[in-house]
Amino acid sequence: MVIQIDGIHMDEDMTLVAAIGVDVNGDKHPLGVVEGATENAATVQALIGNLVERGLDPAVPHLFIIDGSKALSKAIRATFGRDAAIQRCQIHKARNILDRLPKSMHAQVRRTLRQAWEMDDAGKAETLLRNLARRLEKDWEGVSASILEGLDEMLTVTKPDCRRNCGVRSPARTSSRTSWARCGASAGT
Repeated sequence: MVIQIDGIHMDEDMTLVAAIGVDVNGDKHPLGVVEGATENAATVQALIGNLVERGLDPAVPHLFIIDGSKALSKAIRATFGRDAAIQRCQIHKARNILDRLPKSMHAQVRRTLRQAWEMDDAGKAETLLRNLARRLEKDWEGVSASILEGLDEMLTVTKPDCRRNCGVRSPARTSSRTSWARCGASAGT
């Protein structure tokens, strides 16, 4: 099962952290929600602890899709082990990159990101993203660093062991149909 976890900021003092399960057919199922002041480690651990108490087995491999929050990664790894499969949400990552570039560059950069994320070969995908970062480094150093930050978690779904252990199919054949590598954020949020 794929588990998407994301925080929704309701106001300055309240964040809801929600978990949604995505089954093999791409159907989404609400798993849980907790509230906290922020998307911090305690809030996230409360959600994950609740999921485990209600039957989510930490011994079974799952693919977790998150926005890159360090608190989320920490809580997932504390419960499911340091080798837990974590994929950065492609929508969040693309938005974070594109928001820092002029609109004239969006189509080209978006195309390169999509091409990398649809590859079946993690090594080739990493090379493509490193080349993109290198091309942007001179004029857009911060964007280049953003591309490289969390690179391993950006490419989790391209790795054969993730597809084998988590029941995830090839990204190129499933990403447009089920959007399992996206955490549920729409392009407008």
